[in-house]
Amino acid sequence: MADPAPVAPTTIVLPDLSVLRARVTYRLLESTTLPPYKGALLRGGFGYAFQRGACPSACWGRSDQCKAGMICPYRWVFETPRPPGAGRLHDLQDVPRPFVIEPPLDHKCAYAAGDALEFGLTLIGRGVDYLPYFLVGFEELGKAGLGRDRAKAKLERVEALEPFRPVGRPIYQDGRTLDTGDLPTVRVAELVDRADALPADLRLTLRTPLRVKARGAFIEQFDLAAIVQAACWRLAALAAFHGEPWEADYRPVVDAAHQVTVERPEIQWVDWERTSTREAQPRQMTLGGIIGSATLRGAPPAVRAALLAGSLVHIGKAAVFGHGWVEVVGV
Repeated sequence: MADPAPVAPTTIVLPDLSVLRARVTYRLLESTTLPPYKGALLRGGFGYAFQRGACPSACWGRSDQCKAGMICPYRWVFETPRPPGAGRLHDLQDVPRPFVIEPPLDHKCAYAAGDALEFGLTLIGRGVDYLPYFLVGFEELGKAGLGRDRAKAKLERVEALEPFRPVGRPIYQDGRTLDTGDLPTVRVAELVDRADALPADLRLTLRTPLRVKARGAFIEQFDLAAIVQAACWRLAALAAFHGEPWEADYRPVVDAAHQVTVERPEIQWVDWERTSTREAQPRQMTLGGIIGSATLRGAPPAVRAALLAGSLVHIGKAAVFGHGWVEVVGV
């Protein structure tokens, strides 16, 4: 008698990572034109601004020459050391940053003086501990100016958002840091219960370009198994570098994703460009991905949990710019 077919897992143990979501508001002090996709704009200058707010001037642009005995906040966030015994992540080239910038989705370009620019900020794992430095970094970024025109902006307000809700409480207002105690963080490990409460039929929306590879190439069509695998891989990397190692075997969850029925996928590939200044000579980079949505029928709890966790920390490559922002809702 043939062996019975494997049963799809009913649950998954997720890593014990904390996640804090915030809403950041700038007030433009000058008229300017900004690119339609602002993830790279906000991330590009932020590393420099963070370092200026966190480090002495002798280290600016020369963190590799820092003589401090302790690793400073800047290096923990932007040059995270590789932990001992990284296991299967030993060949990881791009260490994930413990934060995500969620750009506005309106693609507005023309800004007048007095206009607001709102975007999301997600801090992950040990990144939550460095919240005060993120606030100072965004202050400095506004002073340095946004976009090619270096338009000055005032950091007006930062709100810590309630889990899975668009409302929260201010933790920064007009130059003053307010109470940052008892922040409304989400524990990724606790998302299993929330996923169990979701229906098995879901609508998955890719809000920003999703850059996920399968079989050596970026997917151009909806591939749920590849998306789930990328979500689990990112969770494992974030846990290894910014939390506690996550040793769970998530391959059965990827196998379960193959069994989910995908209906009405409406997917398109979009390209966007950014200028990389990491090297001596700035260069243009094209970072495309897929956007759109699909209906999932019969998604088991483990798949729902992986997607729900991915909706918080983003999925795939270039997540720090806001790529891989997915939304999961029941249908």
